[in-house]
Amino acid sequence: MNNNKLKHHIYFWIFYFLLEIHAEFAYLLEALKQLSLSKPMVFYYSVLSEFCFLFSEIPCFYLFLAIVDGKFSLFNSVWKKITGTILVVILGVTVFRLICHDFVYPVIYGIEEDISRFSQFGIFNAVMNIIFAIALGFGFEKSRQHIELQKHVNDIKTERYHNEIKFLKAQINPHFLFNTLNNIYGLSLKKADETPDIILKLSKMMRFNIYESNRNIPISKDIDNIKDFLDIQKLRHRNLDLKFSEEIDNPFQEISPLILLQFIENAFKHGISESLQCAYIYIDIKLRNGVLLFSVENSKEIHINDTTKIGMNNIKRQLEILYPDHTLKIEDCDEKYTVVLKISFNHGNSEKI
Repeated sequence: MNNNKLKHHIYFWIFYFLLEIHAEFAYLLEALKQLSLSKPMVFYYSVLSEFCFLFSEIPCFYLFLAIVDGKFSLFNSVWKKITGTILVVILGVTVFRLICHDFVYPVIYGIEEDISRFSQFGIFNAVMNIIFAIALGFGFEKSRQHIELQKHVNDIKTERYHNEIKFLKAQINPHFLFNTLNNIYGLSLKKADETPDIILKLSKMMRFNIYESNRNIPISKDIDNIKDFLDIQKLRHRNLDLKFSEEIDNPFQEISPLILLQFIENAFKHGISESLQCAYIYIDIKLRNGVLLFSVENSKEIHINDTTKIGMNNIKRQLEILYPDHTLKIEDCDEKYTVVLKISFNHGNSEKI
């Protein structure tokens, strides 16, 4: 029995012991009335007698549990298990009556029990005590096992989701690096003065991606990373109509990093580079009372090939894992592409990835 299980079983038997003392005290007030005992003395007798009865109830419970859980190879069928449990109850009743008739009454109470050792009433009382202890203990143990099993399943599920998120983000990060390096290459060919500044911002973003992307971060940090990305893009797309607005009432609200950036990167990759003229991207981020409303709208060419499906499926899968109650609306028209994402952080259902 592991330490956690042992601890819970000790707590259970302490609770059971106190419960039985209460019942025994009420019984002895009437049963020992002829002795004219004070209530403290009756309580003392209740504690001693119930402690003695545990020597029949506890072994019976664990023998019963071992048979039901298949710990004994001898009881390997349903009928054998039923036979075994009946034998356990008989054994428990016998021990209970011996303790009661030959020790509790003559030694503790100092009187003879007014019924025979195996009288009908005595056996009935013993059966009720043994079955009650077994039933209560069995219900407790099965509930504990169910909770442990559910916790184990949840741990496995969380670990699986954790590994899947790491895999999905690993797909995104090299993709972003490749695109940004292409941007730097284009500027270097033009011998643009801004090239060193872009390299510096890229270094800052890659540091963020490496050290911050494996855990939830304050949304203010995520927005700062988005701004660095936009600064890089603005240096290359000088004729781009870029609008970015933010309204954040809680900058410390945690969010999974790179989720929002992926939508923005998608707008640049599949919108701006393919728009012939009048290219635009409008980005709006609002966080109010724990609810995030994020929208991205970008221009696009008419009848272009859809190359966004793989990346968008990646983003959708991350959202399903991290924020299962989110809503995502995508409007794909001939000349524009719009994404509206809503996440309620108050639900507390995001994974700590």
